[in-house]
Amino acid sequence: MSRHALMSELQGKQGEPRRRPGERPSLLDSIAWAPVARGVARHWWQRHPLHAAGQLARPVLEKYAKEEPIKLVAVAAAVGAAVVLTRPWRLLSASALVATTLKTSELAGVVNALMQRKTSPRKDSP
Repeated sequence: MSRHALMSELQGKQGEPRRRPGERPSLLDSIAWAPVARGVARHWWQRHPLHAAGQLARPVLEKYAKEEPIKLVAVAAAVGAAVVLTRPWRLLSASALVATTLKTSELAGVVNALMQRKTSPRKDSP
């Protein structure tokens, strides 16, 4: 093993970024801070109220999709068309949307989790 490979291993740098099973490679994998940003986004989404609503609706939608797939696609298309035609994003300012998004997702919890993230263990650390 070369000195460079040993240092890379100790610093947590590996040739292949770690992925979940079935996860495709991404263009963001070449950016050094992308895994941290991905972890923060995942943590934020898991604490967001819409994620909880989606988790509750998932079994019902899966059952309905198995029984009536064409109707589900038609309903999704109708809802999408209604959103595009009504343009609800024009009712609120961008700052109000950002404030609401950050307020409901416990931004402090995300920052706290990021600050507590452990680095790779090294032998010279106490």
